[in-house]
Amino acid sequence: MRFSSLLLILMLSGCGNLNQVNNDLNSSLGQMLGTYSAPVLAGSPRPSGCSDKKCRGLDELEKFGYEKARRKEITWVRLVDWFYEGRRMIYPETNDNNGVYEYQAFQRALAEQVDAGRVTESQWSYLVEKKLGELSERQRTGSTTCNTTNTGTSMSPNYQTVCR
Repeated sequence: MRFSSLLLILMLSGCGNLNQVNNDLNSSLGQMLGTYSAPVLAGSPRPSGCSDKKCRGLDELEKFGYEKARRKEITWVRLVDWFYEGRRMIYPETNDNNGVYEYQAFQRALAEQVDAGRVTESQWSYLVEKKLGELSERQRTGSTTCNTTNTGTSMSPNYQTVCR
């Protein structure tokens, strides 16, 4: 009954984007069931495609944090920490798996490299998206043991994750 009422409300509210409605429904259902994992910090600021207030707030937090880091008002490490602190406050019920914590730790380590001038923002974006793809693939295939190592140098890092 609750799900059908939610669907009817969304349909009557005039949501024009069917994908957005689907994302919101999946998010709402996941939150009710305790299986929802909130969006993570992307490699570059971009809307997540959701329309609920909490998710839009997280999108704004991401956008604002990137702007401050680019203007050097905060460090990139602070951007990562700030985003995930805000994420935990907005979504205290998020059901994260180990991949989310690994992703956050990877971003923080990479942010240290950006702050030290060893990695550019473009490299940050590429490596973060690559890591997210690796984690998604691992979750899809069920791999469990993974090691991330720097196969480059400290001046030109190249992180590689091998899962077995």
